[in-house]
Amino acid sequence: MTLNTEKLTQFAQAVGADVKEIKTTLANKADKSEIGQGGITQQQLDTAIAGVKTAILGDGVPEELDTLKEIADRIANGAGSADQAIVSKMTELGQKFTDLENTNFVQIYTTAKNTL
Repeated sequence: MTLNTEKLTQFAQAVGADVKEIKTTLANKADKSEIGQGGITQQQLDTAIAGVKTAILGDGVPEELDTLKEIADRIANGAGSADQAIVSKMTELGQKFTDLENTNFVQIYTTAKNTL
């Protein structure tokens, strides 16, 4: 199964075009040395990464099964009844990818942008 990334690509292009426009506008209005001072802290990055892992794997995933490699190893080793739980979680993850493929991010982004 391959992931259809066409809608995600269109979304990224729309965001990229807007970001480029925003950067140009900011560069014209502010001193360039002031633009990059905001940055992101390591704590903010770690929080964002944890949020993405939770969104993909769900809450309460044991630490020994919080990566796809660990899940694959568990399946390969045949862990009894845990196999069914893993297969179920992988099926759920597959559905999330299908939902992601079918989401029109450009439309959502444009709607959100126009309501600001």
